[in-house]
Amino acid sequence: MNQRHTNNALKYTKLACIIAATLSISAYANTDLTSANPNAISASGENGTFEGRTKAFDNDQYSKWLTFSPSGWISYQFDQPQRITSYTLTSANDAPSRDPQDWQLQGSSDGVNWYTLDTRNNQSFGARYQTKQFNVPNPQAFQFVRLNVTANHGANILQLAEVEMFGSSIVTPPNELPITQTNSLNARQWQHFGPFNVANKVIATTSGSGDADLYMRLGAQPTTQNFDCSSTSPTTTESCNLQGNDLYVSVYAYSNTSYTVNILEQTTTPPDGQWKKPQVDFVDVDPQTQGSILFKRIISDPSGHMANRCVDVAKILYSDPIESNRFRNLRFELRAKDHWGNEFVAYKMGEDGSGEMTIVVSTTHLANLYRDNGNSDAAIRDEIDGILFHEVTHGYNNSPLTRDSYGDGKAFWAYTEGLADAVRIGEGFHKTRQPNVTDPKKWLGGYTTTGFFLHYVRVTHDPEFLYKFNKTAKDLGNYTWSFDSAFRSILGRGVDDLWQEYANFINSGGQLPY
Repeated sequence: MNQRHTNNALKYTKLACIIAATLSISAYANTDLTSANPNAISASGENGTFEGRTKAFDNDQYSKWLTFSPSGWISYQFDQPQRITSYTLTSANDAPSRDPQDWQLQGSSDGVNWYTLDTRNNQSFGARYQTKQFNVPNPQAFQFVRLNVTANHGANILQLAEVEMFGSSIVTPPNELPITQTNSLNARQWQHFGPFNVANKVIATTSGSGDADLYMRLGAQPTTQNFDCSSTSPTTTESCNLQGNDLYVSVYAYSNTSYTVNILEQTTTPPDGQWKKPQVDFVDVDPQTQGSILFKRIISDPSGHMANRCVDVAKILYSDPIESNRFRNLRFELRAKDHWGNEFVAYKMGEDGSGEMTIVVSTTHLANLYRDNGNSDAAIRDEIDGILFHEVTHGYNNSPLTRDSYGDGKAFWAYTEGLADAVRIGEGFHKTRQPNVTDPKKWLGGYTTTGFFLHYVRVTHDPEFLYKFNKTAKDLGNYTWSFDSAFRSILGRGVDDLWQEYANFINSGGQLPY
């Protein structure tokens, strides 16, 4: 074959490849989710603007993205999470050794933590400008998607003409409230609801198995970094409430989860009857003891009395009845000796936040208390109510996500026991105790040391402080909760500043009502 025929053959071969690539691209063009928006695109490197990152998404196979490395990544940030079901890569104009060979398609909700959606190895392109399509075996929705190329075909440069992504958003269209829906999600997958435009507060709750987190946001779909309300316990039992226009409710699977989500508009202030009372099981193990006889005479309807006290606690910690429904069962035992045969006063069994709790009270302690207070019925009633207000708080309160454990002087411990004692103090059932501002652990002293401090803030700064403090344990997620961050979010002041104010108040003879 002479040179002229050779050149013609090459020209026609190249033209055929271009036509094939053009046809291939046009087959997907109507559903490509990307565009050459420079604000949406990031890359590990690029060759200026001429062969920059936007060239991979400009729908022009004659341009290309190039980076001076045999490996690299290019990512795209969508306005809202998208479920990518397939994607295409188009080889660039020259040097097949620069083509990607091994890569992963990865998704992320925050642009930091990446989840692999698809892995390809030993891939090659048969021609220049060739478009190859790849299906994603397990599509999941992410706001960030990147192509992470780990190897090319041997060159020191990596290049691609085009990257296209196909799929759909998993936004649920606007719905009429209320909504109840059961669904399953894989880890890091989202389900979105809204936007809602209603006059009153929107309340959302989830329950089920696995670990599903709940988010709300005004004006845009929430992410794990951008939200107006979040509930991120290590279970599926979550609750959020928010008021405003263009309100979105979103469920995020921290791990694989099956859940039921309820979303409703609170149209009126709920009457007391809508505050759900837990099931109370009263068990009298030693009914012939003096303490048991006294208890049943003074508190004639133990189950009803305790159920009402549970609702009292719920109203302190929450503004909406639906938030408090997770506490389901209280078992209250009277016994002369503890479960191991020892003398005791009172204790609790059961995991906080599980929805179930057992409170055990000593009949001997009650008899002694009655005697030591001049045969006072009020002493028995106040002691029982004090125990209930403290322990039941553990059944209802949110638990902050911290990196420390439950232990003396730890933030998690001080929050848990301090909040419970603050509730008890505020209701007038800790009258034998006094504020302590000399503890070197200060607000981390726990129990009454922390409790009186929180009570002071509630009395002097914000009557809704305990509700808001409990709410911060849910809203400040991702290990950002601390006493200081909670105080700043509520009052705009640091916890040390408030502690010094409190200590000065007590040291100068100030008296707290309780």
